[in-house]
Amino acid sequence: MKSAPTTVNKENVIVKIEHHQGKHVKLQAVLFDMDGVLLDSAIPSFELIKNTLQAKGAGTDISLHELADTYNGKHSNDIYEALIDRYGLGQTVEEFRADHRRISGNFYTDAKLYPMEGLVPFLEFIKSNRVVMATVSSTNSKSVLFALNRLSLVQYFSAIVCGDHVVHHKPAPEGYFAAASLLAVKPEHCLVVEDSALGILAAKNAGMTVAGYKGSAYVQDTSGADKEVFSFDELLSWVKISENFYL
Repeated sequence: MKSAPTTVNKENVIVKIEHHQGKHVKLQAVLFDMDGVLLDSAIPSFELIKNTLQAKGAGTDISLHELADTYNGKHSNDIYEALIDRYGLGQTVEEFRADHRRISGNFYTDAKLYPMEGLVPFLEFIKSNRVVMATVSSTNSKSVLFALNRLSLVQYFSAIVCGDHVVHHKPAPEGYFAAASLLAVKPEHCLVVEDSALGILAAKNAGMTVAGYKGSAYVQDTSGADKEVFSFDELLSWVKISENFYL
């Protein structure tokens, strides 16, 4: 049964969302966050940021996990701007970004990258059922495309929405609305796989069903998801028997 429409304010953008409660609908699209879902990147990425801060004589007051807890899931511009303000670095975001690359390199282009365990069989199953897929990430497009190409995952995604493609980042639903539009799928027919509270909120704000993924080294609060899973094998089993969807 469908409840009354609600509105979500995306920073001056009002959208109507139809919430479908208890309705068994056809699964037509699976949308994935990238960091912490497709690859285990959170801790290595924040290690590089902490290394850059220390090279600048900053960041001694915050641990690696505190850094991740505070800033994970946010767009890099927002992270850099917050760190510049926090430590009085007197730089622009682009100046900090250039220093960061020079000092610590780029995780997506320089590190060894591996897909999450069980991910590829899950993607193959979804593909075999003619369900389209997309990536919705807060990371910039250059890094996302580098990573997906190096992981040989680009072939699975019919749409890729990155942090520099939207005005309002997670928890705003703009990225998920954009992906659904590109795939020509209504939000209630989408399953989102997210590992962060911000990402889960973004997907829920878009009126989508969310699986909270807890299989990365950096495990976050995913209690806001419709279902929490610790592996892609578990996610696959749930998709097959879910009361939310049929294939």
